[in-house]
Amino acid sequence: MVTQPAPEQDVSVLEAIHQALGRRELLPAEHLVDSGYVTPAAILRATTAYGVTVLGPVRLVSPRQHRPGFDKKDFHIDWDRRTATCPRGVTSPPWKTTCLDGQTSHSVLSPRAACRECADRRSCTGNADGRGRHLILMPRPLQEIQNRARLEQKTRDWRARYAMRAGCEATVSETVHAHGLRQCRYRGLARVHMQYILTAAGANVVRLSGCFPPGTAPPRPARPLTTFQRLCQNSTAKRGS
Repeated sequence: MVTQPAPEQDVSVLEAIHQALGRRELLPAEHLVDSGYVTPAAILRATTAYGVTVLGPVRLVSPRQHRPGFDKKDFHIDWDRRTATCPRGVTSPPWKTTCLDGQTSHSVLSPRAACRECADRRSCTGNADGRGRHLILMPRPLQEIQNRARLEQKTRDWRARYAMRAGCEATVSETVHAHGLRQCRYRGLARVHMQYILTAAGANVVRLSGCFPPGTAPPRPARPLTTFQRLCQNSTAKRGS
């Protein structure tokens, strides 16, 4: 299990991890990772090159791109004819291949006249000036991986499988919030690396301090009442009086 990398490092860092595990013959069948690592390209690369199934939440549509009407998955994509058909039966002209953020993409533009007459125009296109709906598709293998992953991660079975990562997330949260893991106290990579090691060792000591043989745990004082509990007690006392 791994923690979140910088966005531009997602595929390369994950592949480096798989390369290192492969050299030691320790590649897992399934690798649970943070959402920062999960892109369609990373999933495809891990499967084809290393035989590893990457399991993690694929990023959903950003709020800026979200529409109250039809989503990209609602369109029927004809990869052979290079067209997309909306839920109302309007088919686009053949799409154009473009480059977006350094990645090959397909620019799909629905007919403007048909979109203007559609009753769902406002919720589908998101504009009021009569332009047609514009879709950006990734190459077919990547687009199909993204669509499938977004559907699977909404299921109960997927969530149960990914819940195995909860222990890792809890450890990261503890070291960050309780032990200041992300605050560098020294300069230089060697000293910063030593700080990480000492922080991890300190977290282990704190956890071990709470482990006692059965029946030997020292008594602990009762936890103070929360504000809501005190409010409930006061309300009950007033009713009784």
